[in-house]
Amino acid sequence: MLSSPVYHRPLSNPLGRLINARIESPAPKYSFVALLLLLTFPYLDFVHIPTAGIDNSWRIALELIHQKNLTWGQDIIFTYGPLGRWLQRYVIVTNPVELLLVDTFFALNVACLLYSFLPNPLKGWHLVVFFLIWAIVNSMWGEWIHFTWFYIVIYWGIRSIYQPSPNLGLLCYLAVVCAINFFMKVNFGLIAIGFMISLVSYLYLSKGLNPRQSAAILGLLGLLLVLGATWLHTDLIRYTISSFYVIDGYNESQAIYPENRMRLVLLSYGSYLLQFLTAVIYLIKQLALPPKPGKEKFRTIFVLFWLLLLSFVLLKYAFTRADEGHLTAFVKQSSLLLLLVVICVQEEWLRKTFFVYLLLNCCFYLLFYAPIFGKIPVNYAALFSRQLQLVAHYFQMAATETYPDPQPTIRASIRQKIGQQTVDVIPNGISDIYLNRLNYNPRPTLQSYQSYNGYLDRKNREKYMSKTAPDWILYKYESIDGKYPLADETQTLLAVLQRYRVADQTSRQLFLKKNRDTKSLQLVKQATVQVRLGEKLALPGPDSLLHVLYVKTTYTVYGKLLHVFFQPPQLSMTLEAENNTSVSYRVVPALLEKGMLVNARVDNLADAREFLSTQQVSHKRLKHITFHQKVRWQAGFDPSIEVMIQSYQLK
Repeated sequence: MLSSPVYHRPLSNPLGRLINARIESPAPKYSFVALLLLLTFPYLDFVHIPTAGIDNSWRIALELIHQKNLTWGQDIIFTYGPLGRWLQRYVIVTNPVELLLVDTFFALNVACLLYSFLPNPLKGWHLVVFFLIWAIVNSMWGEWIHFTWFYIVIYWGIRSIYQPSPNLGLLCYLAVVCAINFFMKVNFGLIAIGFMISLVSYLYLSKGLNPRQSAAILGLLGLLLVLGATWLHTDLIRYTISSFYVIDGYNESQAIYPENRMRLVLLSYGSYLLQFLTAVIYLIKQLALPPKPGKEKFRTIFVLFWLLLLSFVLLKYAFTRADEGHLTAFVKQSSLLLLLVVICVQEEWLRKTFFVYLLLNCCFYLLFYAPIFGKIPVNYAALFSRQLQLVAHYFQMAATETYPDPQPTIRASIRQKIGQQTVDVIPNGISDIYLNRLNYNPRPTLQSYQSYNGYLDRKNREKYMSKTAPDWILYKYESIDGKYPLADETQTLLAVLQRYRVADQTSRQLFLKKNRDTKSLQLVKQATVQVRLGEKLALPGPDSLLHVLYVKTTYTVYGKLLHVFFQPPQLSMTLEAENNTSVSYRVVPALLEKGMLVNARVDNLADAREFLSTQQVSHKRLKHITFHQKVRWQAGFDPSIEVMIQSYQLK
């Protein structure tokens, strides 16, 4: 075990001398780690029971996809990968024993992390400080299991560069965990692969690894990816390429502005700025000093680079979609990243500085986050009693858990009509597939709101125009985040108009049946105009054509900076119909670029049925559309926008 620095020096007083005695025996260390592991136990249940809902729907989909043996990257394009089901705790298809083994493997890794955090030499007061900090960080609101899988690679990789000679066994093990991350959650997996490549490169350049060893480790990682792709039905190249489109589209399409929570934004960005400035000061000091032999400063620069990069990723993750599921990501998960400096680097002033930043994170959470997300528990006797009950409940459920039979949500006559024919869902309610025991045949992005850009929307359209298109579509008219439902996946909707008809309905949804023949979609005319934000754009008059509006916006320099460092500026649109009513929606530039049908304004399910059948809605032909930007401090968009209207003959 590597030697870790102490966190700070105790005060010289009788109590300090009493608790300053060294702890040499391993028994107290193991007992303390076991105590922390119990405190950390994250599972309220062994498994989750599938229910309706947007998030539950894609979690169910991960199980159904595994059952269908669909190809990731080709048939499925999603944030999570084929092992993402391990993180969602459903056992529709996943064997409970498999889940138990994964949990055991994860628990052993967490135990090793906790043990490695202990200072060496260890003193009594260290345990008190460690316990208090870990109790606060662990109690912060938000998930951390996904991140911890990823953190295992980063933490032990950083520790390896401080060993006298790299541990080849450890590096091979990290290649295995890196591959697991890649097939579990692709964004973390891609970063982990980049980290492993940079780690091996650093060790090679610093003479820690010879060329053969470096090639062997990277070769092992490549082999694991290839074997994993074969075993997990993954097209490795398409899986990687499509993941970049998902990551790129998420930032723009999923942004939610943190209204009334700007204090949390300022605190988090201020915390990151402190880390950044500290790294700059370190670099300036190194440049000012005369060159010294050795590689200490290069190791520290390597650690600081990855700390700042990963902290920025967490910052973006927390405040791109600034809802309750994401807001705490930075303050919680960056606390683990700060330990990379506190534990690993040799410069004492850096260790102390980043330890102060860790304490600031805890204070910020207690003062500003806890009033929103709930207080940190301080009755540790009751907390440990509760955790013991959770552990007992976990193992009891692991031994006895049985899923209840799914309760149908669709009436029997429609289920009988569908039978074993294949089914997809628009926009999001995949839970209906499971609850009604239908034969799932998804489009690549699974849900409409995840068709973030033209690339993803076209992949969905290709599916619906192919021989493997689903026989039925369960259709509801809804969207998320105040967006216009008809514009979520326009290219897919065009395929629906070409191939499907309304065959049945309930008060909640339509049931679209695939036709024997496919209608042709022929471009008849096209026009391009320049309009300004805030200016009304007149739309085509009544005719028999399908009109698709494509809008290209341009960010200002300020807008580009917001897009990169915070979240993109926001647009809205107002749709004015022939009945002189107007409705406003939030719009996303990437969605506007892939087109929006503007024949009529569709406000509800009844309108949607009429539009899908006739491509019109009574008294709601669109006359004008106006785009507006929400200005925060400065304009984020150039006021001039380019609009192209393509008109198609559907027959």
